Amino acid sequence: MKKLALLFVVSVLVALTLAACGSNGASGGDKVKTIKIGHGAAESLHMHQAWLKFKEELEKDGGFEVEIYPSSQFGNDAEMVESVKTGDLTMATPPSSFLTEEAPNMTLIELPYVFESRENAINTLAGEWGQNQLADLEDNGLVGLGYLENGLRHFTNNKLPVRTPDDLKGLKLRTMQVPAHVYLWNDLGATAEGAPFAEVYNNLSSGRFDGQENPIGLIYSQKFYEVQKYLTLTGHVYTAYVPVMNSDFWNELTEEEQTVIKDAFKVAYDYQLELIEKEETEQLEEIKGDDQYPTEIIELTDEEKQAFMDAAKPTLDHFREEIGADAFDEFIEAIEAAK
Repeated sequence: MKKLALLFVVSVLVALTLAACGSNGASGGDKVKTIKIGHGAAESLHMHQAWLKFKEELEKDGGFEVEIYPSSQFGNDAEMVESVKTGDLTMATPPSSFLTEEAPNMTLIELPYVFESRENAINTLAGEWGQNQLADLEDNGLVGLGYLENGLRHFTNNKLPVRTPDDLKGLKLRTMQVPAHVYLWNDLGATAEGAPFAEVYNNLSSGRFDGQENPIGLIYSQKFYEVQKYLTLTGHVYTAYVPVMNSDFWNELTEEEQTVIKDAFKVAYDYQLELIEKEETEQLEEIKGDDQYPTEIIELTDEEKQAFMDAAKPTLDHFREEIGADAFDEFIEAIEAAK
């Protein structure tokens, strides 16, 4: 009986040990490490698809397990960043504008018409200036893996085909809860208000707002076009997501594990850029050709686009003074160098 009891105890201990070896954790031997990623977008958005690619790549060697929580399941972007700091989430994917407390110069990324093109924005963020902003996050319990694309933002509304800044006067507009965005549209004559992303569709449907502004991918995936009659391709702001990881989790990884994560992210990043190039044209065609929810697409002429750029200059002057001329000018120099 004693031998049987001893065998039972040994069996239980072995089972517990094996379970522990397969459990989640941030460190230790051969344990499978779980990475929980939260973001605010729908599963159909290219950013979520990029995380699925990341998951596929990272889980190949069996050392990591990736769980993805889309559609603000862990709260809004600000709340998810805090969850990363506390360790409730391993990673979040906020827009750069939600990290300005940790890296103040990230405010500059979402100023209007600072980038010559999408490619210019990508190159600037991949260069020294963009990498310096990621380094600033490390003093605040976050590790920035790099940048994912959100895209050029465009304007939709339910009142009229907007072709000039004057057409904006009197329109009630939802923007991100970002000072530069609110300032720009109010300066152009709209009545702009920052409001939570999760409420945009209902607010447009109810008439609380006449319009909103977002990249094509979000206008399409969130179905904003169903409750908006006009889409003007203003391309006024480039936005980027910044994947951030809990620094304690990162620092407890081996150098080899960190490299595996970086490599998987690079694959996901390249995949997302390819996906966006392919999808945007198709999505615009679908929005334009939807019989149930017809939306007029307004493509601005060069002169019309220049009128918006000229109208945005007071916003740039305001934030150059607010942020500081040295920081602003350094940013513009980085943009020029990346052309």
